[in-house]
Amino acid sequence: MPELRQLRYFIAVAEELNFSRAARRLNMAQPPLSVAIRQLEQEIGTSLFVRSSREVRLTEAGTAFLAGARRTLAEADATVVAARRAAAGEQGTLHIGYSWSARFETLPALGQAFKESRPDVDLLAEEMWNGRMPDALRAGAIDVAVSLCPDVVGELSYELVRAEPVIALLGAEHDLASEHGIALAALADDELMLFPRELAPKLHDFLVSLCRSAGFEPKQNAESFHTRWTIGAWEPHTFALVPAAVAGDVPPGVAAVAIDEPEDLLETHVLWRTGDESPTVAAFVAHSRSVFANRAT
Repeated sequence: MPELRQLRYFIAVAEELNFSRAARRLNMAQPPLSVAIRQLEQEIGTSLFVRSSREVRLTEAGTAFLAGARRTLAEADATVVAARRAAAGEQGTLHIGYSWSARFETLPALGQAFKESRPDVDLLAEEMWNGRMPDALRAGAIDVAVSLCPDVVGELSYELVRAEPVIALLGAEHDLASEHGIALAALADDELMLFPRELAPKLHDFLVSLCRSAGFEPKQNAESFHTRWTIGAWEPHTFALVPAAVAGDVPPGVAAVAIDEPEDLLETHVLWRTGDESPTVAAFVAHSRSVFANRAT
């Protein structure tokens, strides 16, 4: 099987039809080039050139071999470029796990900023609960996670992306649905629609603590508000607490109302495996640092 070096030599001679010019083009002496071409012809088992004192021209076999040699070199060069681009984080696939709330604004903003500089990296995103993210990262099922109020795990690294005010989601028929802002205590008699704690322990505890800080123990509804968000028919006298970005895309029958305690912020982080040397992951994290840096949360 001919070597790539031999193919390059052959193509140079075939295009120049002159051994001296081909040698100069290849920055080598003519005798070694002539030897290399004869060795190639011996390996193939046929002459590739007709040589005379006046000219060098391709044989029919040489003409046929030239087309294949060019394709082979082009494919080899493309493979090298692809490997270098992948090593630089400019090509490949990035698997992203994300919290439900990140889909409204945070993940689209991060993804668009990343794709502007890495257009050939495919992004595959999967919504998942926080409780699944550490195992998914450890197993390599995802490369990074965009997580609302993530649980802290020692072998993972964290980068704060943004911090948002908390808002309340109410049914459109709720007495407070038309208010621009309310005290959280005004919802003390309603049920907090909250997911089971094991799905996102830190986020669960944070939301419960907001209610306690407002002076009441929340009455927890067994049904996650995510379900009601998807199927509609928001139950009366219930509420959910979410980051402010969710207000930009509420479904019919749901109202988003600001909470008057602005010091209570929900933080979204990017997570990845500590020590992960993937340049694609590093590029995503670097972009995540800057996307919301100069924006109002």
